[in-house]
Amino acid sequence: MGDCLCAVVSRGVKSRMHKSCDQEEQSMIPTQQSQTPLSGQHAVVIGGSMAGLLATRVLSEHFAQVTLVERDRLPQRAEPRKGVPQGRHIHGLLIRGEQILSQFFPDLVPVLLEAGATRLDMGEDFRWHHFGVWKAHFHSGLSALSVSRPLLEWQINRRVTGLSNVQVIEECTCTRFTTSADQTRVTGVQIQRRTGAAPEESLGADLVVDASGRGSHTPRWLETLGYAKPEESTIPVSVGYATRLYRRPQTLPDWKGLYVVPQPPTKRGGGIFPIEDNRWMVTLFGWLGDHPAPEEHAYLAFARSISVPDVYRAIEQAEPLTPIEIHKFPSNLRRHYEKLPRFPEGLIVLGDALCSFNPVYGQGMTISAMEALTLDTCLREQHRTRGADLTGLWRRFQKQVAKVVDVPWQLTTGEDFRYSETEGRRPVGTAFMH
Repeated sequence: MGDCLCAVVSRGVKSRMHKSCDQEEQSMIPTQQSQTPLSGQHAVVIGGSMAGLLATRVLSEHFAQVTLVERDRLPQRAEPRKGVPQGRHIHGLLIRGEQILSQFFPDLVPVLLEAGATRLDMGEDFRWHHFGVWKAHFHSGLSALSVSRPLLEWQINRRVTGLSNVQVIEECTCTRFTTSADQTRVTGVQIQRRTGAAPEESLGADLVVDASGRGSHTPRWLETLGYAKPEESTIPVSVGYATRLYRRPQTLPDWKGLYVVPQPPTKRGGGIFPIEDNRWMVTLFGWLGDHPAPEEHAYLAFARSISVPDVYRAIEQAEPLTPIEIHKFPSNLRRHYEKLPRFPEGLIVLGDALCSFNPVYGQGMTISAMEALTLDTCLREQHRTRGADLTGLWRRFQKQVAKVVDVPWQLTTGEDFRYSETEGRRPVGTAFMH
C-alpha cells in the first residue's frame, strides 16, 4: 500500500545510493544472454518471493546457472500462495519500482495493463486523506500501477523461471549452509525436499543469496559457524489488516483509488484500489493492536469508524466477492549485516531477510527491486576490480544495500513514531522530520 511516498522514496533513496548505480542502470541489458562476463558457474537463491525472483533475474546475467530454492509450489496462475500471506492484501508498486521492473522485463507493464491493471495519476485519480485533510486534486504527471500482488508476482515468476539458465527446486527447504574446511566461505546449501522421504542433498554454489524473508535462518546459521549474529533494529507496530474483494460498481465515484491514513492518535485507516477483473481490493488497517476483525458486521463497523466516511460509503452497497482475509504484522525489522566485522565469503542477504517494513507504506516491492539493481551494480563492479573472484563481494553489497534501505527505513519508522505508544529509540531529528 501507499504510493504516497513514491516521489520522496524514489528521489531520496536514489540520491544516497552509490553514484555508479545510475551509470549501471543505463548499461544494464534487460534480456538474458547478455555479454556480461560471468562471475561464476552457479548461484543459489533461497526463497522465491519478489526479492528472490528479482535476485534470480539479475544473477542469470552473471552466472552460468542459477538455482532458485522455494518452500512452496510456485503458482501456475495469478493466485495467492501460502508463503506470501500478505499477498491477499493491497500492495503498492511505487514509481521507482515500476521503472526497475520495466528495465528487467520490458514487456511486463503492457501485459499487466492488458490483464486489467489500472494506471492512476496520483493527484488526479487517487483520493488521499492524510493529516486530517484531503490532498489537492490535480493532474500530477506521477503515474502508478494498481494491480494485485498475485498477478504481478505470477507474471514476474513466469519470466524468471522461463530463463534458460534458471532452475527451480520447489517444495524444498534449506537446512544449513555448507562451507569450506576453515568455514570462511559458504560453498552451497543443504536442501531437504518436502515431498517423499528423500535424504538431504548438497547443492554447491559460488554464491548463495538469502532472500528467504524475515524468518531467515541466516543469523542462527552464522552462529553455528562461529560468526556473530547481526545487530537488529526492531520497531514494534502491531499492524492488522482485513481485506475483501468487491465487484466495482457500474456507477463509479470521482476517484479510481482511495486511501485514508489516520492522524495520530487515531489508529484506523483504509484503502480501496482497483485491480484486474473489474474488482476493488478493500483493505482496512489499524496500528498498535487496534485491528479490524473478519466478521462482516465488525468489518463494516470498522469502516464506518474511520475518520472520513468515504471508504464505508463506497463498500456499503458494493457486492462482496470473497471472505474477509486477515494479516498481522508485528514490527519493522532490520538486520545490520553491513556492521559485521567478519562474514563468510560467498553469501549475501537481501529482501525481507535484510529489512522488513511496515506494509502500510507500500515500499516493500520497490525496495526489493532497488536491492536487485544494487546487486547487479555490485557484481559488475566486482568483475571490473577482481574478475571472477567474488572475495569481498559480501562487504561491497551489504554496505551499498544498507544505503538503499536507509531512507525508506527512516521514513517508515519516523511515521510510526508519530504514535507515542510506539516503542524504540527515536533518532535525532524525528520531531523535525514530522
